[in-house]
Amino acid sequence: MNLDELLKDAITEPSKRAMFLQTLIRSDIYVICKNSVNTQYSDSDIQLELVTTQNSNGDIFIPFFTSYQALQKFAKRYVDCYKINCLRFFYMIQTASAVLNPNSYGKEFSSQEIKSIIMLAKNQRIKALPNNDDEKMEFHPCSHSVEHLKKAVSKFLERQPNVEKAFVTEMTRGNEVPQILFVLDMTGNTRNLFVPLSKYISKITRPDEHISFISCKQNIGKTASENAELFYTRQKRFFEK
Repeated sequence: MNLDELLKDAITEPSKRAMFLQTLIRSDIYVICKNSVNTQYSDSDIQLELVTTQNSNGDIFIPFFTSYQALQKFAKRYVDCYKINCLRFFYMIQTASAVLNPNSYGKEFSSQEIKSIIMLAKNQRIKALPNNDDEKMEFHPCSHSVEHLKKAVSKFLERQPNVEKAFVTEMTRGNEVPQILFVLDMTGNTRNLFVPLSKYISKITRPDEHISFISCKQNIGKTASENAELFYTRQKRFFEK
């Protein structure tokens, strides 16, 4: 049983919460970084600048995620992220609070709860594992037809004057489930475009399809577009010709 399944069970069955926590602190989780990760770190000191979020009461939390897909579902676009052992993460943020899988089935961890988990790990001699940076991001043609998505995205983009071109490719990261990545040659704020676009195509997205969006201006987006399929080009107006 994977971490996502254990989390779902723990929410509804109190008897499984101990097993979930034991698995969680031994597992890798994902965090969103404000800036690119500084890879010059030692086993005891990792420099990360993490984003924060608010719950319905206005309390500040650091979001973290059971999987890369859960992170992308929250962000609605490609963001800089980092994979780290959960117990190691808790050691880093123990004076703060965190929320696992926000805006989905998830769990909030207060700073006091995080400190208690760390103490439990110490008593059981569970070590915070060092990080493994061997994950590779790869791009290749989509493994199944995405014509329904390309058609919907093209229709949406026809009303967006700030998007020149759109590409599609399939992205894999480590052992995660492949994602369909739309790369947009655009100007302006990406979130203002990607959030409504995500909602627009959500009704036709199949359960086994995981979607992400990224701008060509980001290094990853530029790399992804080099061998991606170009499926949309903005029609120039008469005065632009």
